Amino acid sequence: MEKELEDLEKALAEHASAQIQYERAREALEFARATALLSGVIAGRNAEEREAQARTTLAGQYEAVRAAQEALVWARVRLELARERLSVAKITQETKHQGA
Repeated sequence: MEKELEDLEKALAEHASAQIQYERAREALEFARATALLSGVIAGRNAEEREAQARTTLAGQYEAVRAAQEALVWARVRLELARERLSVAKITQETKHQGA
């Protein structure tokens, strides 16, 4: 069960790191978007036009957010798998002790 605990610790750390990277990417996008709006780089007549301009002008920042979000999803998957493996290891260990 020691390996499962180590795997869980690693998965928790990876998840935390992915969450931080996602939040940083979102903050960077929000800052870039606000800067572009204030400087007039993004200036549409309505919300749809401004959104379209933002997505083309800030494509790199939008891609960074998407990539960080994808990494976060996979980190969640690895975390859930590590939790399940630990659960199975605990049940297996309990079963062995009851049978002894």
